[in-house]
Amino acid sequence: MILLDQNLKREERFLCAICMENFEAETKIIGFKKLLKMIQENQKTKEKNIQGLIKVDVDLVESLVNEIQILKSNFISKFDELLTNSTEWIKSLQSIGQQTFSYSFFDELEIIINNQMQNQMIQEQIYEQITTLNNSFCNKINDKLSSLKNQELYSQCDKTLINLNFNHNIKLIDDSNKQIDTCYAISFNQSGSLMISASNCDIKVWNFEKGRMNEFSKISGHTKAICCLQFSKNSNSFVSAGFDNSIRCWIQINEKEWKSSQSYYQHTSFINCLILNQSENQLASGGRDNSIKIWKIDLVNNQLTYFYSLDKHKSSVYSLCLNQTEDTLVSCGDDKQIIVWKQDNEQKWEFGYEVTQSIQEVGCRLCFINEDQFIFVTGNQVSKDCISTFELKNQKYQENLEKELRLNKNDQQPDLNLFPICYDKKKNLMIVKHKQCVYLIKISNEGQLKIISQIKYQSNDIFGALTNDAKHIVTWDNEGQKYNVYELYIN
Repeated sequence: MILLDQNLKREERFLCAICMENFEAETKIIGFKKLLKMIQENQKTKEKNIQGLIKVDVDLVESLVNEIQILKSNFISKFDELLTNSTEWIKSLQSIGQQTFSYSFFDELEIIINNQMQNQMIQEQIYEQITTLNNSFCNKINDKLSSLKNQELYSQCDKTLINLNFNHNIKLIDDSNKQIDTCYAISFNQSGSLMISASNCDIKVWNFEKGRMNEFSKISGHTKAICCLQFSKNSNSFVSAGFDNSIRCWIQINEKEWKSSQSYYQHTSFINCLILNQSENQLASGGRDNSIKIWKIDLVNNQLTYFYSLDKHKSSVYSLCLNQTEDTLVSCGDDKQIIVWKQDNEQKWEFGYEVTQSIQEVGCRLCFINEDQFIFVTGNQVSKDCISTFELKNQKYQENLEKELRLNKNDQQPDLNLFPICYDKKKNLMIVKHKQCVYLIKISNEGQLKIISQIKYQSNDIFGALTNDAKHIVTWDNEGQKYNVYELYIN
């Protein structure tokens, strides 16, 4: 028999017949054969789970091998055609020469007697023939070379390699929707069935189902590029802001149409960020004019009413966030300040204090992760490249250096704002863009951050959003000029 006691070691857990006669403890015991069977079953389950994990990657690599084989076959076929064309080109050039070298004695005699310029005319004709022939074959070969560059399998191979680079938390499922016009903002409605995205100064509306995007409408109103979009959590109304310094409300009037409010101008430069409160009756906007504007918003009647301005920042305001009880507003920006704003007795925002930081850097984004804790992402070109955590202690937010999370080192370029942090509280999952990477970060119950995956891009111009069920991320980047849809497998 085997004694299931954690305080015993290895052989000490075995009971012989004599020990069994005198055994009185309440510790559970089990027969040797039964235990051996349990161990074997556990090993089978373990092996099955491991093989299941490995199979995902084996299938992807096998798919990559097949794609490379097809690509190789296509390339060989194209190269054979190129060689055939080139050989025909040479033969055609030689044919021109052979035609020129054949002559009639009496014809040549007539040329010499009547017109000494005939040889020059013949040379000009040959030159024209060669030029025409060269142009024809150049076009043929250029077409075939272009077809090599445009091989669709390139894209498929690239997608497979991207998915092999990820761990099992994320998978690229679609990158077929191309867009040349800049997309600075993306937002989803509450159900995740609709997605809006900026297309320069227009707004594209997409049906979104199981990671597949289908554009069905485009709406206009702004006169310059749109940089902020925010869907309502209660309806299909949304708010937009742009480089034209204006904010607009949009209300849905039928399945394919939205009606714009008037343009609201209070900012004197373009707008970097928007945030709605939970009741969706107040909007805050941060701009390049160093100010935060507070508005009353009425999405039912599709209108804004300007309240007042918060003017403590010395440069552009890049990010805004509210705590859960919405009695604290935090802002950061280009002036390297983090400012805490508090509500007075009349629920009006007023300056609280400037947060003390160990790192004096531009802040492109920040976000509350619980009532008493927020994170701040550094943004300088030469930077510490990290996420700092601030916690409420003695009525003030203070930096906790032990919870600092280091990101990929990159001193080649500064970070850009306009991709707000996406936070799903149910899954404790955060999506954070920093320079050329988008990070998937899990948050422990103690507020500790851990990177579980990351998406790397060739460009710093990355913009995107997370669906409200945290099952998909959609991004657009300036280098690829297309939408990438990723499926997440995170509990």
